[in-house]
Amino acid sequence: MPSAETIAPWAPDWATHPGEHLAEFIEARGMSQAEFARLAGMTSKHISTIISGENPVTAESALRLERVTGMKDYIWTRLQAAWDLHQARQKERAKAEEWANWCREFPIKELVARGAIPDARRDMGRQIESLLAFLGIGSPAAFQSLVRGLAVQHRQSRAYTTSDAHVVAWLLLGERKARAMDIAPFSKEVFLEAVREIRSLTVKSPSEFEPRMRRLCRDAGVALIFEKPVPKTCLFGSARWLDDGRAVIQMSLRMKSNDHFWWTFFHEAAHILLHHGRTFVDDKGGEGDGVEEEADAWAEETLVGRRLFEAFKATRPCSAAEVTRFAADVGIHSGIVVGMLQHAGIVPHTHLNGLKARFAWADEVG
Repeated sequence: MPSAETIAPWAPDWATHPGEHLAEFIEARGMSQAEFARLAGMTSKHISTIISGENPVTAESALRLERVTGMKDYIWTRLQAAWDLHQARQKERAKAEEWANWCREFPIKELVARGAIPDARRDMGRQIESLLAFLGIGSPAAFQSLVRGLAVQHRQSRAYTTSDAHVVAWLLLGERKARAMDIAPFSKEVFLEAVREIRSLTVKSPSEFEPRMRRLCRDAGVALIFEKPVPKTCLFGSARWLDDGRAVIQMSLRMKSNDHFWWTFFHEAAHILLHHGRTFVDDKGGEGDGVEEEADAWAEETLVGRRLFEAFKATRPCSAAEVTRFAADVGIHSGIVVGMLQHAGIVPHTHLNGLKARFAWADEVG
């Protein structure tokens, strides 16, 4: 994804029709338009309409103008192209009022703060142009085509609602980072091995596991992106594929405890390994469907082993010692086990939280 500078490079907000330059040349030479037309082998009417801006300078006209004026043909055609673009841009900006409400559906302030678009909030026309460029669409009417093209399967919370505009903005913020990364071609086998090693990192601190995690994923062809959520969403994570066949796991760092963080990672890793080519976005407390249940089952099996966990749940564990012992036996952090027991309804959400590790990165952008 291009940077804000390449999205909206500086360009003057004006242009002159090549006819103005032609009129200046004729006047400077003391000619009449008819005299110039005869020298150029063109009709007086044609010269008159170029000067008035009614007719464009075509490639053929540019060749003739060069021969008489000495100004290169490509300069004439560039002047015409600049004029045409300026006129088209002015027409688009005239739609700014019509498109303003659509633009306001997006987290503009956040996109500016993260360098995705330039700060043009005082100029609605420029703001819309920069947003369209960030989204990679030609007009607001194309936004739903973008949404359909992403084919997002949204595991959405029952308690919260999110808009397509915010979800897509968050995904594209992550995609911008992913495309800038140098990662290997995707390998399912290598990624599966990477996930197994990452499981052993759950007992480490973020300063230890985070760089190793990123590297293992990168070497397997998966871009691991930490991108804080945008306002008015409860996004935890997503799994998707870029058009070059590489995968992206994007995590919002909304998770303030390690059980949520690690469950989200392994859930999204499951989507990458089990559901190739699809896009998944998960909200806080989202309800699962068949595919989501598959990802949950895979995450549980990978983290603790489903049979082992079922047997452990059957003992109705309620003490820190029991949980700590089981976590040590399976080789993961005890906080993850607490979170799984709470989710299963074995332990109240108010109990054993002291076993969880707390992360202070919820407001950071990775």
